Amino acid sequence: MGMAMVKPVFVPKSERDTIAERERLEAEERALEEAVRRRMEERKIETRRIVVEKIRKAEEIQKNLEAEADIVDVETDDEANEAEEYENWKVREIARIKRDREDRDAMLKEREEIERVRNMTEEERREWERKNLKPVQPAKEKWRFMQKYYHRGAFFQSNADDRSGTAGSDQIYRRDFSAPTGEDKMDKTILPKVMRVKHFGRSGRTKRTHLVDQDTTDWNNPWTYNDPLRAKYNAKMAGMNKPVAKPKGSKKLKNWELK
Repeated sequence: MGMAMVKPVFVPKSERDTIAERERLEAEERALEEAVRRRMEERKIETRRIVVEKIRKAEEIQKNLEAEADIVDVETDDEANEAEEYENWKVREIARIKRDREDRDAMLKEREEIERVRNMTEEERREWERKNLKPVQPAKEKWRFMQKYYHRGAFFQSNADDRSGTAGSDQIYRRDFSAPTGEDKMDKTILPKVMRVKHFGRSGRTKRTHLVDQDTTDWNNPWTYNDPLRAKYNAKMAGMNKPVAKPKGSKKLKNWELK
């Protein structure tokens, strides 16, 4: 058999792909790809420049804020060291459970002690009270003449700052709030009588030192002075003309006492 021949097919001139035309199209494609690649590189460089500028501005703003506020940096990253934080939490949780158990045992022990004291006889209770004396309260200092009163505060606490004791106790909670301060330290009894008033010399000064030796009765009030109209009203009031006698008591109660 001979070699197979390919059937010739006619191709129009507009569709013919010559070597020159093919090279021209390939060159255009390479030029287009090069332009796209160059544009992408320029965009990357521009993006990198914008990011660097943004970071620089942010750092500058942060430095200005720190310079104005003058505060210490605070660690806000809670996940920086999870293992160490977890160990610290375990220690706190174990301490809390132990503290709760001790408080519960102390409360149960106190209840048992109260119940035991209630069941004691008089001799046993006197002996127990002799051995367990109550703590003596410190004597309160007498206030000075015309000393000002200061409220200790709605949130005053005699013990630590909080029940858990994490904040610790402060000396301010053991301060004597009834102690004189400022001008109250001066002995005001040596002052002249006219000066023994609050805010002396000011428009808001008090009229009297106190009302112990003052009669503030308003005698112009019709309810305070005696006249015929007031006497007539008193005569009509129940129990005004009869002497106040001791109650006689119940007859049934007397009969029960005789039995």
